[in-house]
Amino acid sequence: MYSKPVTIESPCRLSFTLIDMTGASGRKNGMASMVLEDPSFACRVFPSEHHSVETEDERFEYHQLILDYLENLRDELGGAGVRVVIDRPIPTHSGFGSKTNTLLSIGKGFAAVYGLDATTDRLAEIAGRAGTSGGTVNLIDNGGFLVDGGHATPPGFNDNPNKYLLPSRYAGAGLRPPILISESFPDWPMLMILPNGRHIHGNSELEFFQSTLPIPEQQSHQTAHMVLMNLAPSVIEQDYGAFCNALNAITFKSYFKGRQIDLQNDHLKHVINRARDNGIDAIGMSSMGPVCFSFTRVPERAVAWLDDLKERGIVQRYWFTRVANRPASIIPLQAATDAGSV
Repeated sequence: MYSKPVTIESPCRLSFTLIDMTGASGRKNGMASMVLEDPSFACRVFPSEHHSVETEDERFEYHQLILDYLENLRDELGGAGVRVVIDRPIPTHSGFGSKTNTLLSIGKGFAAVYGLDATTDRLAEIAGRAGTSGGTVNLIDNGGFLVDGGHATPPGFNDNPNKYLLPSRYAGAGLRPPILISESFPDWPMLMILPNGRHIHGNSELEFFQSTLPIPEQQSHQTAHMVLMNLAPSVIEQDYGAFCNALNAITFKSYFKGRQIDLQNDHLKHVINRARDNGIDAIGMSSMGPVCFSFTRVPERAVAWLDDLKERGIVQRYWFTRVANRPASIIPLQAATDAGSV
């Protein structure tokens, strides 16, 4: 069987917001999202007799999930075993879409190693992803800024909306949501902030969805307007001021994002609520947090404020990055570059 080792590098996803959390329009979810240069995921995939996963990050928690996924890929697509060496994992449960990105990146590597014709849709289906938003599953092939149209509501949705309005982990596989807008993002530097906030996932996230959704229909209409008539046009027109207004409107005025922020601790709320008084023009929280993303024209003032918050234990770290206007890359490895190819 022909095989070749490859390396995969993929930017990670940030979420501005989910859009329709009522389903009253006949569609549910949908997301405005984009991908970052830092953090990003990187791994090498080698043909092997058996599946294995290696990483130097002792906190990495997806070993068994990846092994199960690789078994399913082999059963569904063919091929043989692979050795996966994860060189740069994405922080988990922080708002970066780490699980979907990790699985799809490795799935693309598996298919490339054995020359298998597998679409991202098929890889996501086997991974049991794409049931909520189309952020990662679309951005991994496009990069930049993206708005997807979510999913059509199934028959019987109105009888029990909570059965279908679920976090990605519980929503399962779904058709890849259609892309409504896909654009390069302007070259505006982003100031990423990781407060010492809550890492909300698993049952806690599920309980939040079940107790909060569906939201009032008018609130979903308002969020859709913010995304489609304010946020997206400001990106396309590269209007920094309009973009900052749109991001702040989503953060401070949209219903669902407000409930997500309410679930966080005082450290994160301090960062969100005081940012615009300390040199930051606009700020958002990705997904359930705690990672926040912001934009500033006076970085020295914002950095001085964040240094103080680090000393006080409110912020864990911060860094500058940019949006990655590119898809994931898959590059063949020369056999001589790593003696671990087996």
